[in-house]
Amino acid sequence: MFDKLQSTSDKSESLAKHSPNNVASIEKNIVQNYQSQQSKRTEVKPYDISVKHSFIPERLTALEIINERFARQFRIGLFNLLRRNTDVITSPIEPKTFKEFSHISATYHLNLVHLNPLRGSCLFSFSPELVFIVVDTLFGGDGHTSNMEKEGREFTHTEQEIIRRVLDLALTTYQNSWIDVYSIETEYIRSEVESKFTNITSSPDDVVLTSTFLIEIGSFKATFCICIPYTMVEPIKELLIKPPIESQTHQDDNVWMSSLTSGIKQSTVELVANFTNIQTTVAKLLALKVNDILDIEKPTSLDATIGGVPVLKGQYGSVNKQYAIQVEQISNPVLEQLNEGVFNE
Repeated sequence: MFDKLQSTSDKSESLAKHSPNNVASIEKNIVQNYQSQQSKRTEVKPYDISVKHSFIPERLTALEIINERFARQFRIGLFNLLRRNTDVITSPIEPKTFKEFSHISATYHLNLVHLNPLRGSCLFSFSPELVFIVVDTLFGGDGHTSNMEKEGREFTHTEQEIIRRVLDLALTTYQNSWIDVYSIETEYIRSEVESKFTNITSSPDDVVLTSTFLIEIGSFKATFCICIPYTMVEPIKELLIKPPIESQTHQDDNVWMSSLTSGIKQSTVELVANFTNIQTTVAKLLALKVNDILDIEKPTSLDATIGGVPVLKGQYGSVNKQYAIQVEQISNPVLEQLNEGVFNE
């Protein structure tokens, strides 16, 4: 009997809990929890399949080689310009969207450049630190820039002229770095202070290839970037993936052979003309005494040798009261190839 009363009491409490007011409160809590979960979710971003995104499956080996050559030659050019110890360190090529590059280079001095005959434009960008270090160095300073205002002002006319000198050096060096891969001609277009005015891509989400160079001048460091739209180099992508190693090796061999040939031509050698040979016996040779006379025949032609190797034949005679040999034939083909025309000089 007691159990039945307890059960009835529990049912009454359960019904009391599910009264209309309690049910409304429960529904309100559920709605609030759902809205809270929805607000915590990451906002969905649109993905345009017509836009090339920052993933590039191929490694552009030739472009990395170009950057390495540019870094070496640009270092020499900066040293000649500033007369200070300079180092240029290249970083790996970073594919990123133009929007990302614009955020990084917000304070950079941007220069639009054509790489003819490639279509489109690229950016050569100088960090403010690089500009101020170069300016201070050229005017006799040590490159100290900590007290200079780097943001919020435009570059002066003097600074822009110095930037143009460094830019001309960079353009010439970059053009020469491409010679073995693809012949280009750099052409300066104009300078900008904000990337939104450059329009090197059709969309902010288009991919650009960013090559960053760390420049150390004395104890100070700055950065220099080259930003190339991927659509600009896509037509020659195969050349950048597989550089023409064979042609590079052939050219290097030609340079080495030219240097070796030039060195050989400057070497000093002893040319020996064998006037005559006498056939005799050991007994006659042992019987020779002082004032003995050996009969010889005057030769009509002589063989000249270098280190015992025959190199030429000629007639024996005299010119201007001096004994001489008139060259009639070159006997050594190697000498003929290396010194072609040397005997006519």
